[in-house]
Amino acid sequence: MNPARGAVVKGPDLFADHSYRPYACLSDESHPFSDEEALYVAVTATKRLVAIRLGGDEFERGGLPRESYANPWTVVSIRHADIAETEGVLTEETTERIADAAAGYLGVE
Repeated sequence: MNPARGAVVKGPDLFADHSYRPYACLSDESHPFSDEEALYVAVTATKRLVAIRLGGDEFERGGLPRESYANPWTVVSIRHADIAETEGVLTEETTERIADAAAGYLGVE
């Protein structure tokens, strides 16, 4: 599976003792190893002041079973082989909002 930018997927939980966790894909084909891996931000059900809400309106198709939030400060690289399935696809506007927030945490303006 090679998730497209904006896909919300089930991937390995790198932060807790769960089988999987949702992540939002931010990278595209310009990633140097796009045939093997992609960059994601963690998605959680924990509401935080600066997290980005992922409700039904933020999805172009599909979605998550409960209101969730993208944590743009938690950027990870995950191999495509470790992705279990796609839960949905975010709107382009929501994907850009998350990417812009992530870039801000990396010092990019």
